[in-house]
Amino acid sequence: MRGYTLIEILIVLFITSIVTSVALLSLHRNENKQVESLANELTQMLTLAEEQAMLQPSVLGLTIGADRFQFTRLQKDRWVPVEEHAIPEGMQLRLEGEVIISMNGDITPFTLYVGKKGEKPRYAVRGDVDGTITSKALY
Repeated sequence: MRGYTLIEILIVLFITSIVTSVALLSLHRNENKQVESLANELTQMLTLAEEQAMLQPSVLGLTIGADRFQFTRLQKDRWVPVEEHAIPEGMQLRLEGEVIISMNGDITPFTLYVGKKGEKPRYAVRGDVDGTITSKALY
């Protein structure tokens, strides 16, 4: 009867550990890309909302829920939903300040933190009074 030698078993374990390490690294990188993609998408949506507020002209806002975020329009002293988006599963958004976009493109200062649920935020989307909206990695 022929069995496996210790060297053969060690080689198989070594190859298995390398393949597992590569898979875990690519999985972690994919999660980071998902967070970065959401932060960039939010930055683009907010920039578009600024342009829309100036073209229509109207006052727009952004509200954040547990699993959704939505753009709203101020009509006769009340906010009316305009566009609603689902927050991707496993992601969370946290807003500091209010997002209100005036008819001339000015925006209230805010910071919108983007990250995985239960973890520290990885990206911050910031709006400045002059209408500048930027996305930046936190670490």
